[in-house]
Parts: sequence; structure tokens; C-alpha cells
Amino acid sequence: MSSKINVLIPDGCSTWAMSVLSCLSYNSNYKCYVLSNTKRTATKYSRFTSYYKYYERSSDSAWLDIVLNEIEDKNISIVVPVAENEIRFCIANAEAVSKKAKLIPLPSLEMFEIAIDKYKLGEFLKSHQIAYPKFAYEANLKTFNVDQLDLKFPILFKPLHQKGGDGILRFNDVEAFSKYVKETSLDAPIFVQEYIEGFDIDCSVLCLEGNVLAHTIQKGDLKGHSPYAPQLGFNFITDDRVLELIKKTMKLMHWSGVAHIDLRYDAVNDAYKIIEINARFWGSVDGSRAVGLNFPDLAVKLASEGDIDTISAKQMHYMRLKGLLKSIKRNPLLIFKRTYILNNTEASAFFKDPLPTGFKFLEWIGRRLS
Repeated sequence: MSSKINVLIPDGCSTWAMSVLSCLSYNSNYKCYVLSNTKRTATKYSRFTSYYKYYERSSDSAWLDIVLNEIEDKNISIVVPVAENEIRFCIANAEAVSKKAKLIPLPSLEMFEIAIDKYKLGEFLKSHQIAYPKFAYEANLKTFNVDQLDLKFPILFKPLHQKGGDGILRFNDVEAFSKYVKETSLDAPIFVQEYIEGFDIDCSVLCLEGNVLAHTIQKGDLKGHSPYAPQLGFNFITDDRVLELIKKTMKLMHWSGVAHIDLRYDAVNDAYKIIEINARFWGSVDGSRAVGLNFPDLAVKLASEGDIDTISAKQMHYMRLKGLLKSIKRNPLLIFKRTYILNNTEASAFFKDPLPTGFKFLEWIGRRLS
């Protein structure tokens, strides 16, 4: 494979686009093109972005015309949507896009919509007897009858479509939850789950027609900004029970493409339960690359070649960049562990391409000052 493969990321403004671009940069055969409906993003300032173009996104039909024109003008071979909105768009317009370029594997629209909706996912898993926390749903919080809630406390209140653990609230008793329901001004659907005593564990996959072709399993050990935010540090491990549960679920969904599945170990019942499915790339995708599974690269290879080699992940510890900074603050001597920092953290990606992180830092400063 000597000639360059032109890869298009159509949602360069998405939260995880820079992580995907960084992973693709480890394959020198790729030339990465980025579209965005935001003028300035981290991907714009990456040294691995060969072409960055901003367009206003007035409608899906107009965006489709833009994507198709860019595919033709730039001789794009593979299209790599990153986040859920663009993945949904590519699924809906797969026929038109596929006439001009290959798409990375994607699930059916039906299964995608089930995966990204906590309530629909709960109903699907329950109907197939897949372990999932007991839950309750009401279309409008204002009409919810707390007295009829058939759940054991503590419970977790979860917004249906927020990311990164944002908006999750824990209630230890019915009185506290009832008070919240009465006093909140939130006018939205309500989704609550029983809290599971145990620990979080995640599984990242690349699938084709229900078969898991590549996976990593990671157990967190360094919390983020909230108890429900993504972990900043984790151990890549093997766990046959987790893998079998994920394989069964992906087979039932006839899943194609990537997914990042959040699970919870139920210490009382000694069982793993699926919490949610992120039907997209994920923030810690560089960690998977570090242990031998570069999911963006594998997805491109699967799209272009129809198959990928079986790769086993290394078992090791890994930290996000924020996790590394947090750990250095706690233990300044960690800064002298150069080999660990370069091999087991996001620092290597930062040193390769520092400007995007600088841009994100300035954005953060701007938000704090506004």
C-alpha cells in the first residue's frame, strides 16, 4: 500500500474528532481531510490535518451535497464519521455516500437508535434477557408519579441524551427524589435506574454484522470531574464474562462499526450489567491504540479491505492527559518516569501534535472568563 489513502472526517467539530485524527496519524498512508460546521476547532490546528474546510450546516440535504462534492473534489477513499449525529447522518445517507466513497462499517438505523437511547436500550435488553439495571421511564417529568416507582433506592436520574456522565444525579431515598421532582423546573423525559453496588468497567469494540472483530476491556482507577464522568486512568484487562456478554449483545443487534459499552459489575449478584452503549468513537481511543488496537485505523482497513487481522490487546495501565496532570499534582516525582509517560499516557500524542491541546486550553480559559 504505497499510495496515500484520502480519509474524510465529516464532523471535525465533534468532541472526539481530534482523538480519532490522532490515531489515524499513526498510519503514514493516510491523508486526512476534515469538514466542520464550526470555524475553529482543535482539528483545524492539527499538523495531521491536510485540509480543513468550514461550511455552515443549514440542513441535512445541503450538508449531503457538501460532503459529496468534497468527496469528489478531494478524491476521498474512506469516510469516517466520529460522533453520533454524523454517524446517524451517514447511516441515513449511506446509499448516496457509498456511490462516491467507502464508509467505515455502520449499524442499521434501527439498532443505532436503540443503542443511543437509554430507555429503548433497556427495553431491548430486557426483551432479550440481557442483564441491565432495573429502570423506569416517563415521557414528561411533570407527570411522573413517584409513589408508583417500583425501584430500590439509591437510584440514578439520567438525562436521556447527554454525554460524559453530565446531568446524572443520585438519590438515596424516595423523599429526596420526590422533593426534586416537585421543585425542579426541568420539562423533559425522566429516566431512572437502580444504583448498582460495584464498579464500572468498559468494553470498546469494532464489529461487522454482529461479530466482534476487535475489542479492549478497561477498568477505571482514576475518576474524572464527577463520579459519573469518564475515567482519567484505567487498566486494560481481559475478562471472559464481559466479552461474552458483549458478544451476545452485538450479535443480537447485528452490529457493524465501533461502539463503546459502559458496564457495571453488580457485587451483590456477581454479574455484569450493561449500562449504556455509546454508538461512536470514544475519548480514550488513544489508550486502545497504545495497547495495540488502533480502532480508527482498523475501521478504515475494514472498510477498504473487508477484513482485519486478529489482534490481542496488551494488558497495561493508561492515563488520559488530564489524568497524568492530576497524578503529577499528587505525586510530582511521577514527572521523572519518562518511559511510562511516553508509553502509557496521552502525553505522546500531545508531544507529536501540541497545538490542538493549546487551542482547547485557550477555549477553556475563555469559558472560565466569560
